[in-house]
Amino acid sequence: MFKVQILDYKSLGDREWILCKGNLEEYLESLKEGFYNFSIQRKIVKNQYLDSLVTTIKEKDPIPPITLTYSHELITSKVGDEIKVDMEKIEILDGLQRTFRLWAHNKLVKEYEADKDVDPITFAKYIKEKYPIFFDSGIVSLAKIKKLFNDKEFDKIRDAFYSFDVYFILWVNLTPKKVIHKMLVLNAGQRSVSTTHQYELLFLYLWEDLQAQQLGIRLFREKDADATKIKSGDRMAGDYMFTSIIIGLRSFLEKKALRVSLDDLDIEELSQDQSTDNINEEIFSSDFIKSFLENLKYLDEAILQKEGETEGNKWFVKDTTITGILAGLGSYAKVDEKMPIDDLSRLTEASFEELMEKVDKIGYDLNGFTAQYNLMSSRSVNIGSFIRKMIMNYTIELLEGKKPSWEMIFNA
Repeated sequence: MFKVQILDYKSLGDREWILCKGNLEEYLESLKEGFYNFSIQRKIVKNQYLDSLVTTIKEKDPIPPITLTYSHELITSKVGDEIKVDMEKIEILDGLQRTFRLWAHNKLVKEYEADKDVDPITFAKYIKEKYPIFFDSGIVSLAKIKKLFNDKEFDKIRDAFYSFDVYFILWVNLTPKKVIHKMLVLNAGQRSVSTTHQYELLFLYLWEDLQAQQLGIRLFREKDADATKIKSGDRMAGDYMFTSIIIGLRSFLEKKALRVSLDDLDIEELSQDQSTDNINEEIFSSDFIKSFLENLKYLDEAILQKEGETEGNKWFVKDTTITGILAGLGSYAKVDEKMPIDDLSRLTEASFEELMEKVDKIGYDLNGFTAQYNLMSSRSVNIGSFIRKMIMNYTIELLEGKKPSWEMIFNA
């Protein structure tokens, strides 16, 4: 349990906003195991400015408030009260990068105090074995540990942490969807949260519920052990890369074949100052996304049956393929993200059914596609963007009842 003092309090019906303060060392000691693995936060990254945070603490300069979400019943306390927070029910919404760096230094201090006679090299090896993420993330290095020893920093850091108060914004009893809403109104330094990032956050909000429905669909993220295997086509129908689905949905709704940008999908450490692009959040209703994913899987199965599993599995799972097909489908159907969700759902369902009929009759002629792809070495174009556009054009012609030719489309 972590004890904080309430400085300001607002009751917001079914949730609460609390401004409070607590001791830094107590906060770091009370963090739950794996606190930095919150799914909607990005990974720990290198940042030279954040790495100077410990110096800021030692100089007793204030740091920005850390925003926490607390999955707890309403507290209904008043200003001046002290409350105990169950840190097992806490997630860090804003301040993860700062918290991780301070927590890492606090661990270094504790490990040093357990054996002050250790030499820097032995200490570094021990820390790297026990806390590999410190070195992997670049927060700690052998040079840094040597400097801590040479400058006798451990006692200074300990004393600074024990005497330092941190300010917190505590959101109490937010639903998972409202947690995502908070993320959507944050910005990353000087850069707004991208539309793709918003899609990812809203998808993450739904994903646990969708998994419980056993749709026979598995989404893989880059960090997953099987990601490389899936991307190479060693998969079953319904297995996709998470980023490909996100950008595929956007391509469908925006009617153009978009590119997966890993920069867009980085989840930044966010603050609460600036709103971002408006998107139709009704799209992320469980019913619409469930139907969209199921139809994508049915289309996947239809292509595998028509084109053969070996080549079909490799081809369909590529983000160039998924975005190209879905952009063509959205363009042909003239979908509009802002239309009423019931109308959009009916239009989406009907367009998928029509495309599956065309696939059954004509297909995507993967032999023809591969032949044209192999002739591309002489072209001075961005291959990924070009292929997306070609697949989009083929899909539109297929839906229009034509008998598309890859040779004609590639050379148009």
